[in-house]
Amino acid sequence: MNDAAPKLLIHVPHSSTKIPDDVWQEFVVPRDAVENEALESADLYTNAMARQAWPSADILEAQVSRIVIDVERYDDDSKEEMAAAGRGVLYTRDHRARTIRQDVTVSRRDGLLERYYRPHWARLRSLAADANLVDLHTYPVEPWPIERHTHVSRPEIDLGFSDGLTPPAWVDALTDHFRRHDYEVGHNTPYVGVIDAGAKAAVMIEIRRDIVGTPGADPKWRRLIAALSTMPIGE
Repeated sequence: MNDAAPKLLIHVPHSSTKIPDDVWQEFVVPRDAVENEALESADLYTNAMARQAWPSADILEAQVSRIVIDVERYDDDSKEEMAAAGRGVLYTRDHRARTIRQDVTVSRRDGLLERYYRPHWARLRSLAADANLVDLHTYPVEPWPIERHTHVSRPEIDLGFSDGLTPPAWVDALTDHFRRHDYEVGHNTPYVGVIDAGAKAAVMIEIRRDIVGTPGADPKWRRLIAALSTMPIGE
């Protein structure tokens, strides 16, 4: 590992629960069902987690709920595995595979991408250009019906990495670090890989939701922040 502290970017794509006013009309279920799905689908507290664990890092958050636009999906549905399940860049189904949103026109789709997706990715690439990137998520203990790979291990911490994007030495160091903090660590399970935003190095950290706790004095939260804030960054 290098001694110099590298520039760090924390990507927080799924913390928001915001539904813009002009999107409500696209949903075909009651408002409370949409609000519940936005909460269930959100990686709650990852924004607070990033700010508390890495106060000196650049932090980029998505501005709207992932059920409006998911900035971690390919914008080309032909490349996106989850598009066939109604959870591509624009969601039409909830986490239980029930229809919640009507299909939108091509022009409407492009308008939403232009408003939320493309500016987010432009900012992400700009910030990532000379940084090490941590893509921060949480995930449920039990797989959702909408998930594509349900019969795989769901460890407390999943390190997602990709050849050419994540130095093996960083994966090894992170694995050792979290295990020293008594966390169960898995590699590319249940979620695989990390986004390519042009960072010097990148890793995805998926944290199982039962170990997150609530921001503040919750012992689970304090333990997790202690582990994240001291983890090795980069090669």
